[in-house]
Order: sequence, then C-alpha cells, then structure tokens
Amino acid sequence: MIRAAKKLFPASEGWFPLLLLVNLLIPLYFVLQEPPVKLALGLLLLGAFVVLYRQLYWTASAAPAMLIAQTAITLTLSAAYHPMFAYIGFLFAYPLSEQKTRVIVTISVSFLAGMAAILVMQYQMLGQTLLAAILPPLFGVCVMPFLIRVSAQYKQMANRLQAATAQIERMAQQEERQRIARELHDTLGHTLTLISLKSEVTEKLVHRAPDKAAEEARDIRMTARAALKQMRDLVTEMKAVRLADEFAHALELCEAAGIVLTLPEHAAESDAELPLTALQQSILATCFREALTNVVRHSRAARCDVTIDVEDGLVRLNVSDNGTGIGKPNAIPAGGNGLAGMRERLALVDGSVELSSGPASGTIVSLTVPRVIRNS
Repeated sequence: MIRAAKKLFPASEGWFPLLLLVNLLIPLYFVLQEPPVKLALGLLLLGAFVVLYRQLYWTASAAPAMLIAQTAITLTLSAAYHPMFAYIGFLFAYPLSEQKTRVIVTISVSFLAGMAAILVMQYQMLGQTLLAAILPPLFGVCVMPFLIRVSAQYKQMANRLQAATAQIERMAQQEERQRIARELHDTLGHTLTLISLKSEVTEKLVHRAPDKAAEEARDIRMTARAALKQMRDLVTEMKAVRLADEFAHALELCEAAGIVLTLPEHAAESDAELPLTALQQSILATCFREALTNVVRHSRAARCDVTIDVEDGLVRLNVSDNGTGIGKPNAIPAGGNGLAGMRERLALVDGSVELSSGPASGTIVSLTVPRVIRNS
C-alpha cells in the first residue's frame, strides 16, 4: 500500500492526496444508483477526474488546464446527476491554492456561477436541504484556496523573518567581537609591549645595577596595575546582563505562561546587594534565564520559587518548580536542556550548577558562584 502511494503521488506529499480521495464516496454512491448508460458515463467522468487529480501532483506546468477540466467535470456531474457531486471539488482545492491569483479567481468564480445555476434549476425538486448540504463544497472551492494561499504566504514570511532575525543576531555578535578585539588591541597592546621591554631591561640590570633594576621592577608593577584597570574598564563598558532585568523579564514570561512566580525580596535592587563582580552577575543572570526558560517550556509547573542565599564563601540562586520532574534524580544528560551551557558559563567564574528532581516532585536548579570579598 505504501509503495502504491509513492507511485501514485510524490513521496513529499505523504498520505494527504490519498486521504482527499474519500470525497469520492458521496458522488460514487449517487452514480451507482443510475441506470447502466448513465452509470458507465458517470464512472468514466469520475475516472477522468481521478487521472487529472493524480497528474496535478506530477505536471505543474499543465496544472491550470487540468484544474479547468476538473471544474468542468464537476459541474457536468452536478448538473446531470446530483448537486452533491460538488463535493469532489475538495480534491482540487489544495492544488488550486498553489496557482496564480488569476487562475484561482477564474476557477472559483466559474465554479460558483455554475453551481448557482444548478441550484436554481433543481431547487424546486430538492428543496432547502440542498442549499445547506452544498455550502461545504462551495466554501472548499471558492474560499479555501485563498485561505490556504494566505496561510502559506504567512508561514513563508515568518520563516524569512526568523532567518533575518538570526542573521542580524549573528552580525551583531560578530560586530561585538570585532569591537572587543579592537579595544583589546588598542588599549592593552601598547601596555603589554612596554611591560615586555621593561622586563628585558630589568633582567639585564639585575646584576650590574640592582637599584636601577628595582626601579624598573616598580615601573613594571605600576604598568601592570594600569593594564589591569584598563581591562576592568573595558569589561565594565561591555553590555552586561543584569539580574534585576532578568527578574523583571521572568515575571512577564511566567505570567504569560500561567505560572505563579515568587522572587526574592527587593529583587529590583539585587544587583547592588550581591557581593559579586559585574562579570559574575552577568553569568549568573544568563544562567537564571536558561533555568527559567526550561521551567516554562518543559516542567508543566503551576508555581516557581526563586531564592538567593548569600553564604560565607558563595552566592547560591535556587530555581524550584512543582512540575512533572525528570523521572530520576539528576537524569538530565550533560547536553540536555541547556545544562551543559550553564556549566560552561559558571566554570568561567569557578561556579557550579546542581540539579535535583524526582518523578512528579518538581525540579530544583541551584546556581552557585563564589563570593567576592571586598575590602572596606
């Protein structure tokens, strides 16, 4: 059966063309009620219709002519046998949507006009029930092709927009990398070269002029401190991710997803209160975003609680939900659900991520970052 389907229609179309052939059952029922001559003629027309229907999927260049022929066969069968033959119009509604607008309009208007004439001629005989029964095929041929066409165009536009957005993000990242490279080259290149030259001079003066060598060593230390300050200034100027901003975004995201989110007190001022550097806060905020995204996408939770604990040597951010859990504790593989990405980011600041879960008991993600002890 599967091989036959592949021979009848292109494999890319799947089972959809075969499923549409169900619409032949109603017309076939009416044909079988006819006397021999009309039965033979009706079966011949239905056979021709099916052949044209198959060729629509193989001969795109002749599609308009075949659609016109199918419309003529449908109207002929509806007039000579029964208006319910209009249901075979569903078979060419989808191929019709792929044609030019002029072809769609021409065939739709012709079908509507032909069926209107048939209904007028047979109304007295069949009554008002006919009108209600004939509305679906009228919609299928006269309206549905336009809806399918608009839907396909919208999907295509959405795909293009998504691709364009991804391209813009890649270009922005590339531009940011180039900017950082230029800053590093211009800001630190000269300083590091100076340190290298002074180190060579110091090495030569160690035995001949110890006092001069000590002076050069002090200059190297001062130059290194200046370079460190320049590096810190450069990092500070970079666009950092603020934890308070991520908390605000999390509230909007969870509200849209129907999840009750509980945040720490004074969440808006959390950045200033935490004993973390700007780089540590940025990494912690990025990992929190990933953890909360997993809650919204995968947990099926109704509630999510976020807490921050500042301990002697570390800062721990916990994200816990009451969702379905993972099945087995710590069952997520290293690359699953962004866990590997969080581990890699936190490793840059000697941090870590821990995950605990069980079937139907929710999930707890703990993000840990070492504290920075600031001298008063």
